[in-house]
Amino acid sequence: MRVEENKRNKFWPKISLKNWISKKREKQGYEADIVDETDSEVEDYQDLWDLDFERRYSYSATEFTLPRSYSSGFQSRHSSATLLPKDSEVLRSKFSDTHQFRVFVGTWNVGGRAPNDKVDIDEWLGSLKEPADIYVIGFQEVVPLSAGNVLGSENNLPAVKWQHLIRRTLNSTGSTGGSFRRSCSTPSSMWQDSALDFTDSLQHEFGGINLTSFVSRGTPILSPTLNSRSLGHRPLHNRSRYAMVASKQMVGLYVSVWVRSELRQNVRNVKVSCIGCGLMGYLGNKGSISISMSLHQTTFCFVCSHLASGQKDGDEIRRNTDVAEILKRTQFRRSQDINGAGLPETILEHDRVIWLGDLNYRLALSPRVTRSLLAKEDWDALLEKDQLQIQRRAGRVFNGWNEGKIYFAPTYKYRANSDSYTLEKVKLGGKKRTPAWCDRILWYGDGLKQLAYVRAETKLSDHRPVYAVFAADVEVLSRKKLKDFLIFKPAKVEVEELLPFYDDRKFMRY
Repeated sequence: MRVEENKRNKFWPKISLKNWISKKREKQGYEADIVDETDSEVEDYQDLWDLDFERRYSYSATEFTLPRSYSSGFQSRHSSATLLPKDSEVLRSKFSDTHQFRVFVGTWNVGGRAPNDKVDIDEWLGSLKEPADIYVIGFQEVVPLSAGNVLGSENNLPAVKWQHLIRRTLNSTGSTGGSFRRSCSTPSSMWQDSALDFTDSLQHEFGGINLTSFVSRGTPILSPTLNSRSLGHRPLHNRSRYAMVASKQMVGLYVSVWVRSELRQNVRNVKVSCIGCGLMGYLGNKGSISISMSLHQTTFCFVCSHLASGQKDGDEIRRNTDVAEILKRTQFRRSQDINGAGLPETILEHDRVIWLGDLNYRLALSPRVTRSLLAKEDWDALLEKDQLQIQRRAGRVFNGWNEGKIYFAPTYKYRANSDSYTLEKVKLGGKKRTPAWCDRILWYGDGLKQLAYVRAETKLSDHRPVYAVFAADVEVLSRKKLKDFLIFKPAKVEVEELLPFYDDRKFMRY
């Protein structure tokens, strides 16, 4: 009995800290822009897709009933679900097409330095010839990782400054020309103008049936916008090119996701999960912020992390452990529908996953050899000793993940406002660090093709910012397929193709 009591007393501080952090996280929300829903293609889609799956509708002498089983995959209007059931390939192929969207992902450890008016991030965010559809921007050390910032109240003033700078850069007047508008045309934006005409044509072909009542009830596939559970929402100016979907800070970590304003209403199920891996294994001086969301019918997860530091032998094992803990402990809020169909709750359950941040993996080389290879710009020889690549090849971390080929110089450690590594020039009392590719971007799963993997040359901190550009496959509900389905022809072939069939070995499948 006394032994058990001694064990409880021994672990009481850690347990208390864990409970305190958990309660604190429960009250945390995230910031997001809200656009005017009265002028959105989502309302048009809502009219088309709000079918009452439990009722019968007649057209001439033909009666049509969608099988009751399909209603299990859809949720009520006030649910957070948006997706077609993942286990029904027939249904997904019937109603959706695949389109590509450009995703920009950037990461930067700013070393606790807040931006000033002279900081120019246009080379980092604004250098693309063709602007992206989605921007994911992650920072590490937006505040110094002092005891006061780690244990005390959160200082969000630097994050607000970075947010303002990002908004100004993405929405700069220099990128608002007509060619930019044309390059950003997507199926969703092109369909908006024709949705109402489509509804009128359906009413005509259905012989004057009142389709307002036909499509106004039942179960939507597209859910409402972010609700009151999300904190800090801001109205979006009508002229803003990009809308902020989510913005979250945990101590020094800060990440925000931006989408083109016309896509904002196609983004649903935004959720945030913060994991602390720092002091005592739970504090937020190290860890991750993960943002989950769905765009049209495809789910995305963006993980921004800052892993354990240090360049001693064996420190890479601590970083491996941080990755394993983040993958294990990251949980997104369970949806409030009946079965949570199509709503991922862990990182790897998403369709598209991208991991960014200061991963802190170093080079297993002596300073002398490193200096020689740096002078030759022999990146391949240096990367052979990169801890992350060594650990991945051994299957110890990021097993099954992908990283693009690196063609740029190590991003750490520079003297502030300088092109010199601390390996080359060290101030009296300063720390000497072997240069390394600490700042990385990886991805998991199919449907992502990396188009670029580049570093920028902004000199604010001892790290250089890095970005990658991806072409992401996204399933988009097809207006044509929907029309073909709703305007069922005299022969019931199309309906019967969707009827469930039975397998002798399993339960009913679709």
